[in-house]
Amino acid sequence: FVWQTYDYYFEPTAAYFGAKKASEPLHIQWNPSADTIEVVNYSGGEARGLTARVEVLNLDGSLKWEKTATVDSAEDSTVSPIKMEYPSGLTAVHFIRLKLTRSGDVVSENFYWRGVEDGNYRALRDLPKVKLEATTRVERQGARWLLTTELHNVSAQPALMVRLKAVREKTGDRILPALYSDNYVALMPGERRTIRTELADADTRGENPRMVVEGFNVE
Repeated sequence: FVWQTYDYYFEPTAAYFGAKKASEPLHIQWNPSADTIEVVNYSGGEARGLTARVEVLNLDGSLKWEKTATVDSAEDSTVSPIKMEYPSGLTAVHFIRLKLTRSGDVVSENFYWRGVEDGNYRALRDLPKVKLEATTRVERQGARWLLTTELHNVSAQPALMVRLKAVREKTGDRILPALYSDNYVALMPGERRTIRTELADADTRGENPRMVVEGFNVE
């Protein structure tokens, strides 16, 4: 299990962030077998007054279908408040974006690729390259460094598998281990995301840290 979540150099892999999301005490997910949206409560306590929202987005990020439902979630339960629908005019690959909120605050969110032909994602190769705006605030707190990165997709196309890498300012060498609040994220056109990263000063080897942004279709 260990090598599925981080590697020899203590780099957290994409599987780490997937497992982190899947292990949320209160979690929203797509069940492709039943084609429903589920709210899973695993030791999340009694949760009332939730709102589940689903969006189906085309490959260019345009909204094709959406639905919301109110949810009361008992502890250790799974409820299916929304049945999926797929309108005509969907691209060969499209996206399902989920959000679970309570009083406007995000409790859980999720994001999926879906192919009209099951398992066929070749159309992703046609996504154009995009540029992201990224600014990072760097703070030293004793023996730790805290980096807060603001991502903004200013393009008219989605950015997929956006990944942050903490490096040393001068040499560009990786700083590991690094604890990221999230990584390998998707950003739709105009969307913003804040990611926080924590580093040990000893791992910077005397240099200041900086952040590098990469992605599936990020220039």
